[in-house]
Amino acid sequence: MTVNKQWITGQTADLEPSLIKEFKISPLIQKVLAARGLTERDQVADLLSIQQVHDPMLMHDMDKAVARIHQAIADDEPILVYGDYDADGVTSVTIMMYALEQLGAMADFYIPNRFTEGYGPNEAAFRAAADEGVGLIITVDNGIKGHDEVKAVKELGVDVIITDHHEMGDELPEAYAIIHPAHPAGNYPCPYLAGAGVSYKLTTALLGKELPELLGFTAIGTVSDLVPLTDENRTLVKLGLRELNQYQPVGVKALLQQAGHSGVITEETIGFMIGPRLNAVGRLDDARPAAELLMEQDMESAVFLAEQVNDVNNERKSIVEDIVNQAVLVAEDKISRGFNFLFITGENWNEGVLGIVASKLVERYYLPVIVLNINRTEQYAKGSARSIPQISMYDYLDEEIELLSRFGGHHMAAGLTLPLENLEELESRMNDRMDQYLSSHDLQPVLHIDAAVTLDELTVDYVHQLELLRPFGTGNPQPVFSVKGSTITQIKAIGQHANHLKLILDQKLNVLKWSAGELVRDFPEGTTVDVCGKLQLNEWNGHVSLQMLMEDMKTDQVRFVDFRNQHHHSFSFLKDEPVIYLINQSRKKNGGNYYFYGENISGHDKIVLRDLPDDLESFFETMRSATAKQIYVIFHESKQVYFEGMPSLEKFRTLYKLMVNRTIVPTQHGMTLTDRLNVSPNVLLFMLSVLTELGVVRKDGEAYQLDLTTGKVEIPSALSYQQREKQLKIEQQLLFSSFDSIKHLILDKME
Repeated sequence: MTVNKQWITGQTADLEPSLIKEFKISPLIQKVLAARGLTERDQVADLLSIQQVHDPMLMHDMDKAVARIHQAIADDEPILVYGDYDADGVTSVTIMMYALEQLGAMADFYIPNRFTEGYGPNEAAFRAAADEGVGLIITVDNGIKGHDEVKAVKELGVDVIITDHHEMGDELPEAYAIIHPAHPAGNYPCPYLAGAGVSYKLTTALLGKELPELLGFTAIGTVSDLVPLTDENRTLVKLGLRELNQYQPVGVKALLQQAGHSGVITEETIGFMIGPRLNAVGRLDDARPAAELLMEQDMESAVFLAEQVNDVNNERKSIVEDIVNQAVLVAEDKISRGFNFLFITGENWNEGVLGIVASKLVERYYLPVIVLNINRTEQYAKGSARSIPQISMYDYLDEEIELLSRFGGHHMAAGLTLPLENLEELESRMNDRMDQYLSSHDLQPVLHIDAAVTLDELTVDYVHQLELLRPFGTGNPQPVFSVKGSTITQIKAIGQHANHLKLILDQKLNVLKWSAGELVRDFPEGTTVDVCGKLQLNEWNGHVSLQMLMEDMKTDQVRFVDFRNQHHHSFSFLKDEPVIYLINQSRKKNGGNYYFYGENISGHDKIVLRDLPDDLESFFETMRSATAKQIYVIFHESKQVYFEGMPSLEKFRTLYKLMVNRTIVPTQHGMTLTDRLNVSPNVLLFMLSVLTELGVVRKDGEAYQLDLTTGKVEIPSALSYQQREKQLKIEQQLLFSSFDSIKHLILDKME
């Protein structure tokens, strides 16, 4: 299913010449800054320079937390660091454990199991810690909703320091201290720190100095948790990436070796290689090995742990692919039946990956999605929801709160659990709400483009300078540029399975799109297109060239794909396309997507000219009604006559003379006649049929004999002769003309 995107290009504005000169801003960066409204000096400086980190003591309760931790260390009081099972959680644990070990604390860490304990504080785990003599629990990347758990352990004499960054409720837990960048009683300048960022701020306050060796972990947690890469987050990630490229912690180095990465570490390295692998461990099982890997100092041990983590990630990808394949079948069926809110359920699905599955379905269909695993033993369904910008998943689920056992989330994503008996009702209500929305709104994904550029504006130097805008991420996405009105001079599917797309625009710009090899059928060479995407440099054998990673491509042209005289497997993909087929009158219609030539086909975007038409006029009549944007040209004809041609009248006279006083049986005398006439057996049979139609020849079984009583006849008057003439003309114009001629012929009629 292809979803058309609406392109919205950013505003244009002029930057002050003094700013351009001071920061040496290239033309491409000028366009990006203008599109994003970053035209003031402070805004430009924040983006292009490394700013100072904020004083951790500005955070609410920081002084109180630091004093309590130092007291615990001085008193040899056991400390438990209580984390979370995602990448932000395990990096937060790693950061906190490093600082405590530096201070000589008696500390250990605990990460709850996603499946048996769930997210956040767990009372059983807290009580177990108290039983083992723990006097202080420090939560990292969780805890702000742990009211009952904190209260229970407090009654046992254990203090809890909460460090968290998640949404705060109206009431806060009765913790000894709460360190949260958005604390209502605080005034911290950057309220959007990740859990790793908050953990890092506490460690710097504990040790009284910045800790460069922990900045890499902070960057990993910050990028992986998709917090805005603005303000201090941007600074921490910049500094962290610099540190990772100068000195890699043993565990990170081992993990990157397993991932096959050996180049510069960027935020993309974190987002696509490090983060997913760390997340995978907690998605499928206990996340402790991920934290142990990050804390490991011995390379041999780290390699062993990294192999385990990488294997789990591969397993996670396999599980996701399997569930997605199952979910797509369900989704296609529901869409065909008019469902607009995709409610997908399955049994024995791993709940830890359902968020990924839901995201992939949203990307594919641009509809809100809920994906649930059904547990028949416990009689509940549990899973994840993902939405599109127009629909608030949180609001939709909150309206149906009485059907849910529990749920939490925000506008674009949520997690939920509900009894099986409520599944059907929830699906019905969600679709009713969606249908109401669609009755007055259109759903179309929006693609934000920073600026339109020409190919002449793209140089290696200018694109290289875009690196100054890194790190890219939430709040500072990688710039997207559009190039309009360029011609595809080369296009092909690449990769081992031909599943990726590569094209060249105006013989200048290489454009790539992953997992889009099928587009080679939709955009033939010579098509004038608009493309948009992200610019990058490609280095190969010492040569640096420009390329674009395509986001989208479109054209106003009618696109033609030539499948004439090709084997049927070349166009077998059409069975999965939303197309209609044009067939001739000799065929039988097979369903609602088959049309005879001569019928009106307006309103259909993709048409397949499957058969040669019976006559050109009916073909032209249909083309005049066509509004298609994509035309696949097959023109199948099992009995082509073009290369045999039309036998001359002289040959007919010769055949007549050869048959005088003779009875002809083609199976016995055919070779002699074809040799004498210099025609093929098919043409001989055609000539005999014409003479038979005109009464010159009588047919008895397989035998043909002249009727000498017949007077003079006009060979061209025979209907079979005229039909062959028509067939020859149709084949000449539609099957054996140049493809450009056919395109111009069709376009002329469509206009």
